[in-house]
Amino acid sequence: MKIQLLLSASLFMFFSVNGSAQGKNCDVRQLQVSTYDFVLANLDSIKIYTPKTNQITATLDLTEAGAIKKIGYYTNYGKKEQKEVKVWKGFETFVKDNFSRCPDSHFYNATEHLLQATISLPLSKDGIAKAKKEVESEPNYMAEGVGKTEIPGYSKFKVEVKSFTVGQFRHNKTIEPVVKEGTMDAYRSKMVRLSDIFSIAFDVVKEGKNNYLKYTLYERVDNKSQTVTKEGWRPIINNKVTLSVKGIRDSHPGVRHINEGEEFEMNFEISFPK
Repeated sequence: MKIQLLLSASLFMFFSVNGSAQGKNCDVRQLQVSTYDFVLANLDSIKIYTPKTNQITATLDLTEAGAIKKIGYYTNYGKKEQKEVKVWKGFETFVKDNFSRCPDSHFYNATEHLLQATISLPLSKDGIAKAKKEVESEPNYMAEGVGKTEIPGYSKFKVEVKSFTVGQFRHNKTIEPVVKEGTMDAYRSKMVRLSDIFSIAFDVVKEGKNNYLKYTLYERVDNKSQTVTKEGWRPIINNKVTLSVKGIRDSHPGVRHINEGEEFEMNFEISFPK
């Protein structure tokens, strides 16, 4: 899936170091905070490699599944004096390792999928403290480890479609607001019909004590099911997942009635009532 770039240039985006995906959330705001703690604990080592600057900017290109394709580190980014620099090996390893913590999924900043990012990282205690405070004060921010949920097999589920549109103007297709309820077949929903042409199916994926949602949204085109979008690693928090996504639908070359590059925007909530 090609995801539209929806990103402010000031976004700080990193991970905390950990040998597994357990407890991690692909919302970059949570991951930012973990990174500030890491940088603060290793500030001297990091600054040895860039002693004459108080900020490093990293540029990242990500695959559709959230892995790093390319990363560069710069001082004076965007200015005439811009210079690519090497960084402390421990920090470089930290960044690379932790961008593989969301298998078959995407990075997002609360609601928007990301393929590219420009990242500013302050290299002072005061700068790190200020950046961390700004992230933690954002609406709906949730600290790491909060709201973990265990979803047992054969749980009841509820899918609430608040809004959905694919395409534009006269050719757009929508799902009217609707609520669908059912019971999981072990950890699978099977196909949930949302309208005459759209359906969704999802699984609960278990990783240690953490539970994630893997979903695929389908459209019936010429009497066959075609994928609109899918994702494999959305954390289930407080028994629910909010899917607020804006991007470019999956392409299906040669399939009539699917336009290349069509945008979609969805706002779903999938919950597992106790």
